[in-house]
Amino acid sequence: MRPSVHLSGLCALAVLVACGPATAATTYAAPDGEASAVLTIVGTTDEPLFRHFIEGFQKLHGDITVVYDETDTRPLFEGVVAGTLPLDPDIIVSSAADLQLKLANDGFALAYDSPYLPALPEWAHWRNEVFGFTFEPAVIVYNPELIAPDEVPRTHLKLAELLENQTERFAGRIATYDIGDSGVGYMLAANDQFISSNFWRLASAFGRAKVRLSGSSPRIIDAIETGQLALAYNVLGSYALARGAANDTVQVVVPDDYVLVLSRSIIIPRSAKHPDLGKLFLDFTLSPDGQAIAAGATALGSIIGDFDGGFTSRSIAARGGGALQPIAIGPSLLVSLDQQRRDRFLATWFEIVSPGGVMNRLEPQ
Repeated sequence: MRPSVHLSGLCALAVLVACGPATAATTYAAPDGEASAVLTIVGTTDEPLFRHFIEGFQKLHGDITVVYDETDTRPLFEGVVAGTLPLDPDIIVSSAADLQLKLANDGFALAYDSPYLPALPEWAHWRNEVFGFTFEPAVIVYNPELIAPDEVPRTHLKLAELLENQTERFAGRIATYDIGDSGVGYMLAANDQFISSNFWRLASAFGRAKVRLSGSSPRIIDAIETGQLALAYNVLGSYALARGAANDTVQVVVPDDYVLVLSRSIIIPRSAKHPDLGKLFLDFTLSPDGQAIAAGATALGSIIGDFDGGFTSRSIAARGGGALQPIAIGPSLLVSLDQQRRDRFLATWFEIVSPGGVMNRLEPQ
């Protein structure tokens, strides 16, 4: 059945258009020319990438206008908890699965028995409240004009050794997430620390090499492409693989020892004004049409099914020899979010990677 007319959503859209861009929201008008409903999405995926999902969805539902508001992981989480988001979302999309799980655990998510739930890997959902829909490795990215093929580090240990042995050469020329600001960066680092005995050694090498910190994978990749940076660590493979396919100065290493894999996740907030529209969009992302988009030009990686020549779990795994370590969307993620534990972890991390309290941020050029 087609969604009924939602006047409140249309009024909200009218205010958005009339008053100008009070937020970073982008409006995708209903292709049929007259919207019978407005779906509001707040998410952390870059709008040019997420646009592919929105446009694919609207091909099937031409009478639905979609408003997409792009934000960052921590502000998104904190805005939901405080009730201060500029828009009332029907869908929340985030790369920080731990923060999504926290929202669901604290009662902010609506349960939904999606028909696609049985096809999702067990690690990629929590009950029927948090749904992963992509397959994204954490990778090493480098500029081949600055690092020769025979010295490219293909394991976490080799990366630490490279930075230890050539500290001055790479001083200020490497980058990783600012895990204090970035929810997904913190989640990756917390899981790294759990898996790898070399984690703190690598952190120490980062500190000596004056690592640059950023909350944005695309910004880091931009700096790799221009030669501002030689190498970056724990960059989201979705952004890196897409850029690498288009530009030879961005090369990607899927590590040969282990590969952290995350899945962007969706929740339908309990406060959603149009939960039926949220369910409709969630089902689309998990459907063959939505998964084909994930496996295609977005390079976000399909988590259900396989697509010839696409970015799939199988093709991504084939790029490296390491064991895949999916970050399971489950209660274990909540452990690292304990406030005291998080504070201790961040204090230790910044003491090592930013000795003397000097934090080298990667600013846009």
